[in-house]
Amino acid sequence: METGRAAGPCPLTAGGLGHGHGHLSARYTLAMALDDDLELEYYRTVEDLFATLRGVPHTLSPKDFHLLRQWWRDEIPLAAVRTGITEVFAKRRDRGEPDPIVSLSYCRHAVHAHARHIAEMQVGAADPDAQQPEINIEAALQSLEANLNTAAERQQPARPRVAEAIKGIVATVEAAHELPPAALEEHLFALESALLATCLASLGNDDRDELEERARADAAASAATPEARDRTFLAFRDRLLRKLLDLPRLELDG
Repeated sequence: METGRAAGPCPLTAGGLGHGHGHLSARYTLAMALDDDLELEYYRTVEDLFATLRGVPHTLSPKDFHLLRQWWRDEIPLAAVRTGITEVFAKRRDRGEPDPIVSLSYCRHAVHAHARHIAEMQVGAADPDAQQPEINIEAALQSLEANLNTAAERQQPARPRVAEAIKGIVATVEAAHELPPAALEEHLFALESALLATCLASLGNDDRDELEERARADAAASAATPEARDRTFLAFRDRLLRKLLDLPRLELDG
């Protein structure tokens, strides 16, 4: 990880941290005043991702900031941070837990697990005898980005909040180029859950109520037990949401 002094005044003192999502509290901007632009961009990237996945603006708390700074000092790659955070959001959604994740601390174990995983895969990738992927990963990711951008453009006139949510996921797909091939499928699976969650949260109340009413009726007609109805409702809701917004599947071979 590159380090070094940033030239000129620290941008934190002028405008805060986030790109439209929030800013670092003045109480700890001074601690970063002499640090470099790479570190600042690391913080911005994580804060923007966290806000995208939550679906609302988010400002890092002092506790989150110190955890994030520790990740930087420990040279935890952004790819591991992105993948770990996305996975935690996806698993929480798939379990049907309604309470939002409000702190990076919920993601710390997943981040460290992915950091170890990425390090192990990078060692394996250096092996000349290692099996190479059968598809062109760069081309596949570029195709996913293009499909998502097209979906965002279609939603922009009538559902601008949904369009912005999709664009936030595009930025995370772009960042997936950093991941070793073996980690991509797992990351994209979690990212697809995040895409559905952020799009649902960005729908207008009328659209969301109508979609969930239809999904609930379909689930009631096809499942016998309350537990089965709950699972079926989520599956029907995601299917209807994907159809309503014409969302692509985030699959390398799709």
